[in-house]
Amino acid sequence: MRKLFSALLIICALFMNQNAKAQTMEKNVIIIELTQTEGQFETQNLELTAGKYQFRVINKDVDRDLGLAIQKKEDKGEDLMKTALPSAFTSAYVKKGKAEYSGVVELKKGKYVYFCPLNPTPYYNLTVK
Repeated sequence: MRKLFSALLIICALFMNQNAKAQTMEKNVIIIELTQTEGQFETQNLELTAGKYQFRVINKDVDRDLGLAIQKKEDKGEDLMKTALPSAFTSAYVKKGKAEYSGVVELKKGKYVYFCPLNPTPYYNLTVK
């Protein structure tokens, strides 16, 4: 099941974010850097204002592929492929010692969670004011 989920995640990410690195040049986009270690993100809660964001996910010495998913808080634990913000996935698996970008995500006021479905990590709060 995890292998199927991983395959679906990467297909979705590649399809929706094939130009993620080029998108970092888009105007009015704020880059948020999230570093993952074994089983957790170093930044464990985010509070942002509404706007456009791109997430740079860094694999800090984890011996497996990593990624990023963002869901509305009320969808936490629901079917990720149906409820995750599509452009929030990283453009590729994040290999050990590497970094990858998500697509550009327009976050509106509300409560979200972010996590790594591959590592796996806890759900972390992302509040948009």
